[in-house]
Amino acid sequence: MKQDLPRNYRASSFLKGGICLALACSAGVGTALAVEPPAAAVSAQQAQTHKLTGTVYDQNGEPVIGASVMVKGTTIGTATDIDGNFTLNVPSSGTLVVSYVGYKTQEIALSGQKELRIDLIEDTESLEEVVVVGYGVQKKATLTGSVSSVGGEDIKKVSAANLTNTLAGKTAGVIGMSTTGEPGEDNATLLIRGKGTLGNTSPLIVVDGIADRDFSRLDPNDIESISVLKDASAAIYGARAANGVILVTTKRGKGGKVKISYNGTYTMSQPTRIPKMLNSYQYATYVNEYDADPRHGSYQLTYSDDVLQHYLNHDDPLNYPDTDWWAETAKKWTSRTSHSISVSGGNEKVSFYSSLGYMWQDAMYKRSAQDYKQFQFTSNVDVNASDWWSFSFDILGRREERNRGVYDTEYLFTHLLTTFPGAAPYFPNGLPRVGYDGLTNNSTVMVTDAPGYNKYYYNILNLKPRLRINLDKLTQGLYVEGYAAIDLAFNNGKQLSRPYDLYSYENGEYINQRPETSKVSVNSWSNWSSTVTLNARLGYDREFNELHKINAFVAYEQSKYNYNTVSAYRTNFMSELLPDIDFGSANPYDWDNGGNSDVITRRNVFGRINYAYNDKYLAEFTMRYDGSMNFAKGHRWGLFPSLSLGWVISQEEFWSPVQPYVNFLKIKGSWGRMGNDNITAYQYREQYMFSETSPYFGTGDKAQLTQGLYLSRVANPLVTWEKATTWNAGFSAYFLNSKFMLDFDWFLSKRSDILITRNASIPYYAGMSLPAENLGKVTNSGVELVATYQDHSGDFNWSVTGNFTYANNKVDYMDEAVNTPAWQKTEGHPIDGLMMYKALGIYQTQEQIDNSPHIAGATPGDLIYQDTNGDGNITWDDAIRLDESATPKIIYGITLAGGWKGIDFNCFFQGQGKSKKIVQPGMNMVTDFYEGRWRTDNTPEQNAAARWPKALIKQTYGDTWNGSASTWWLRNADFLRLKSIELGYTFPKEWMSKAGIENLRIYINGSNLFTIDSFKVADPEISGYITSYPLSRSITFGAGITF
Repeated sequence: MKQDLPRNYRASSFLKGGICLALACSAGVGTALAVEPPAAAVSAQQAQTHKLTGTVYDQNGEPVIGASVMVKGTTIGTATDIDGNFTLNVPSSGTLVVSYVGYKTQEIALSGQKELRIDLIEDTESLEEVVVVGYGVQKKATLTGSVSSVGGEDIKKVSAANLTNTLAGKTAGVIGMSTTGEPGEDNATLLIRGKGTLGNTSPLIVVDGIADRDFSRLDPNDIESISVLKDASAAIYGARAANGVILVTTKRGKGGKVKISYNGTYTMSQPTRIPKMLNSYQYATYVNEYDADPRHGSYQLTYSDDVLQHYLNHDDPLNYPDTDWWAETAKKWTSRTSHSISVSGGNEKVSFYSSLGYMWQDAMYKRSAQDYKQFQFTSNVDVNASDWWSFSFDILGRREERNRGVYDTEYLFTHLLTTFPGAAPYFPNGLPRVGYDGLTNNSTVMVTDAPGYNKYYYNILNLKPRLRINLDKLTQGLYVEGYAAIDLAFNNGKQLSRPYDLYSYENGEYINQRPETSKVSVNSWSNWSSTVTLNARLGYDREFNELHKINAFVAYEQSKYNYNTVSAYRTNFMSELLPDIDFGSANPYDWDNGGNSDVITRRNVFGRINYAYNDKYLAEFTMRYDGSMNFAKGHRWGLFPSLSLGWVISQEEFWSPVQPYVNFLKIKGSWGRMGNDNITAYQYREQYMFSETSPYFGTGDKAQLTQGLYLSRVANPLVTWEKATTWNAGFSAYFLNSKFMLDFDWFLSKRSDILITRNASIPYYAGMSLPAENLGKVTNSGVELVATYQDHSGDFNWSVTGNFTYANNKVDYMDEAVNTPAWQKTEGHPIDGLMMYKALGIYQTQEQIDNSPHIAGATPGDLIYQDTNGDGNITWDDAIRLDESATPKIIYGITLAGGWKGIDFNCFFQGQGKSKKIVQPGMNMVTDFYEGRWRTDNTPEQNAAARWPKALIKQTYGDTWNGSASTWWLRNADFLRLKSIELGYTFPKEWMSKAGIENLRIYINGSNLFTIDSFKVADPEISGYITSYPLSRSITFGAGITF
């Protein structure tokens, strides 16, 4: 390299010159802004200093341009020039600090030296970073698969009650769709690289090496890291990996003194966005416009002019109220609190980690006892008994308590926002009123425990003993390892319904309708499940001649899942004070009991071989042979191989000239085949259903219904694995001394043998259905990009990280009806592509209608639909299949982080693109559909600019002309959201050490503070815009202390 420098000097002179110019400018700015010290101070300083010159080199002997050279604890400093040289007036004693991004900081004691040579050592931390993969860990630099990872500290900064809501935008490849913000039910739907199948799309969740453990409710303080396997790297999980794998690793003890840590938070939350609904006057006006259309057969207007005037003037709240049902039912703010305490420590023989966690989250309803509580305990211990054997034991216990009302959330929200605003929740004297659209449909009462309660409890216990024996005495690097995982769940619940007070006002009297509201009824249920997983592994890990590295293992694993549930219902209790099944009615017609059980077993043999030559040429091969009881003999076992290769080009000799600028470059590629057996079990057998009253025996007077079995599904003995073949190619690169890091991946997944049901009909009186068959085919492809830039200046450090994922799927084959028009076929479109009319505009005149195909009876103000089949009539045959759906094709995230002395800052933006949702008006409706609608009273100019057709709905369903699904009702659900922002301060250690405190940090965090979108009427991320519990924006105050 030194001999080549003269030849390369001219090639790099422009770059060096530019860097020097930037350094000179920054130095000039710093000089211009510096405060000039007093002359006396300057002369005193000069008297104690002397001139020091030096050169800073990297580990290859090349000069380092722009390295920071500072006298510790002072403002005396400079940066190295184009040749790595520096000149500085330094005191006769002190410490010189030399630093540069990508290299370890060096400190040199000053003792009167006049000249120095400083050789920096590369800081390979970023390259030596390890990533959790299936059944092990690998160095990030030598990883050949597509694996993204996010650390536990980054997860905590999102400040979400549910961990499934922390991954989207935080790590590449993960799409998260939040459907509700309800406490205890706020799981996001996770997709890895989009949808790839017509069946189940859920990724496999693996917590601490054990599959199918839930991670959503884990304490964020216990999380070490979360890795996402997206390509052939997931093939080690074979039949479970077709939809990707999420690996969650929790914290373990580390050697050193015992540490006690506490983390506590208090959170205030409110909905991100509440739909603005029509007031009484708007509602009545819209209904009258609907009634005025003779096609609707209303004959007369619902609301007279006098009634409209009362609603407009708000002059009679008793008879003509104007109720904001949201304000009457929901609080402005709700709260959440969490506490976590952990103890960890150990030595070279024993290490341990234990934690206790508690969380409480309030629901947003007024006068309600609904909430969610969680208690969690986790502990693990690692024992290195000797050089040849080690042992560990993990335990996790969690209890979840949900207090609910008797009405489920979706039903409740159907009434909460849609109730007629001209109805009131209470009379002026405070008595609760009967519902407007049903006796009990008063949402302000429905959310309370007056109608009863529904309490249920989930109890989880996970155990994992592990034993490892090193067999170095036989062969160096050989080992055997095994573990048993026992996952137990005990769940139970009880729902009590009871009569409650609701009043009507008749003939000047308040009449209590309590007897009509409900009977005292109890539904009690309980279930338990157990999963036992046994794993045994023989492994080999060795390095030869510091060039050849081999890591290999072969393993056997089996699991068995048992489930049992029982439930009992009784009504007509004498009193709600005895809410147990024994005290219900003795009449058999007041009973309802049920119960069922299930068993699932799997067996697997699998292995992996990793080879690296000088950490430059990389190869990995995996093979898994899976057996599932979901399939018949002869189709029960599947073979799932994968191969991935990598080449660290930056290790090659020819790369030396560009090494200072592109410090690291690796290209990689992979191929793999995975499976999916996540289907309804036992489809290879005929299915019979049991009924107490279905089989009908006898004729005439002797005929009777009898308990018995009937065939509900015919068998498919050939049913087998759904298969996914994946390809991945990409590169990883570090630039500018590892300041800038870039990762890129292209991926392609081909699904085949997807289990779907044939498009054939069976007469309903047959009482059975067709089995699923391996017919479907889907292609999913896209790209991922992750970029990070990090730098520092003195005590200030900062970084910017962005990730981008684009995933697009299309159905290659599914069994569709022969007469399905080409423009309606699912093939060639996304899995969940929407089908609807294509709306072209709004009719303004009768002449327009007469001169175009239209739905019979269309009038001005109705939507214009495309005549797709050209037959001159508008029917559902003209509906088209779109390439658009609610599933976003683009997910991205941007994280800004910085720190100065004890202050830290983190800001995370999350966004999605290419997502459309259909939003149609209901009653009540959002004001957006009221404003800008087509009206007969408008001027032609106003109607020409109308955004919505004429009034189309009065109660539940829209009319024939405008109420059908069409592109007119599609809304862009793209958004950019400030997902979280956090500002923290860590107190100086020298302050805290006097009080015996190792670390003390306080912080404030904001979550979902604002969203940029064009959806407007509701939060664009949520599924049901007025029928779902809203997502929350929150402000969290937190503190963490370690002793």
